[in-house]
Amino acid sequence: MLAGEANSDWVLNALKRTIAKVRTRDLVYSVLARIATEDEKARTLEAFAAKYGSRVVRDWYSNPAACICLTPEGLPTRRGAVKGEGEATTTYQEWLVQKKDYYQGIAAAFDSASEEYDFTIGHNYINTWIRKRSIRELLKLAKPEDTILEIGCGTAAEAIEVSRYVSKIIVTDISDRMIEISKKKVEARGLSERIIPLHVRAADISEAVEVATGSKVDLAYSFNGALNSEPELDRFVNGLSSILVDGGCFICSIRNSFCLSEALSHAAVLQFEKMAPRKKQPIMVSVGGMDIPAFYYPPASFLSFFSTKFELKKLIGLPAFLPPAYLSDYYIKFKSVASMLEKFEWTLGSHFPFNRVGDQSLFVFQKR
Repeated sequence: MLAGEANSDWVLNALKRTIAKVRTRDLVYSVLARIATEDEKARTLEAFAAKYGSRVVRDWYSNPAACICLTPEGLPTRRGAVKGEGEATTTYQEWLVQKKDYYQGIAAAFDSASEEYDFTIGHNYINTWIRKRSIRELLKLAKPEDTILEIGCGTAAEAIEVSRYVSKIIVTDISDRMIEISKKKVEARGLSERIIPLHVRAADISEAVEVATGSKVDLAYSFNGALNSEPELDRFVNGLSSILVDGGCFICSIRNSFCLSEALSHAAVLQFEKMAPRKKQPIMVSVGGMDIPAFYYPPASFLSFFSTKFELKKLIGLPAFLPPAYLSDYYIKFKSVASMLEKFEWTLGSHFPFNRVGDQSLFVFQKR
């Protein structure tokens, strides 16, 4: 590997730790890292010249700041990414036969996906669009003096961004590994006083927050369908209500049991059998190389869990017109002609019926 700058993060990290990982499509190689010898560097430049041409090598690579040798330690493994409902190979009945504890299965899957999580989300156009839209709605309600709560924080990417605008954030996740990575990221950025990571599932949220803060929170949120993996929603809603200040808001997004853009995308390429893949619930999704069941809801059904404790203030399709994240690569190919869909999102995404037929729906609740 040739580096243009010797103080690039990837160079310094690799040489400091002497171990690294290399991703190639769906595979991950564990490698040992060291400075290459002059002979290895020369052979590398010869290989580059043979592949790219001597002019390109002369202009771009003739004087690299560093040449790093990466040696695979063994055979590659498959990347433990969050792939979604389209990649699962296990049926719900087959999963039941395994007699797994539901919460342990969910935690293990997201533990496995944790190292790839930021890469998976960050390199998917639709996912990043969803994240930006969600944070935008959250910040409309957040105030500088607020203490807020996140349910299903993943690796704390949203919390780190939001922390600039509030006093404190308590971030929670069912995955112990996600919380470990969150703690490392928070410490590395000097945000330990503002972001508090807790390992806890959504249904137990009230007990953990009371221990961590001794007081109630002003605002809470849960993005990217974290609550689709919480079967005890009644218990969660009661717990959330008990730790949220009167009049406080809760913003969450859940995956819908029907997605219009998904149906139209598959119909356009004559894949009629894939037009309603979410019809049967629970649906199996692939996370971290493991298949787990998740519960997708019609918006009206999800609303019923909150009706006694909360009032709905806003409902947004997320996205209403763009395709689901697993079709992001196809969207990118046609983005030049399909980009008008993003304009529709901002003008029509919060209006009926479009706010009820997206891949996800974003709910803004206020405690009664």
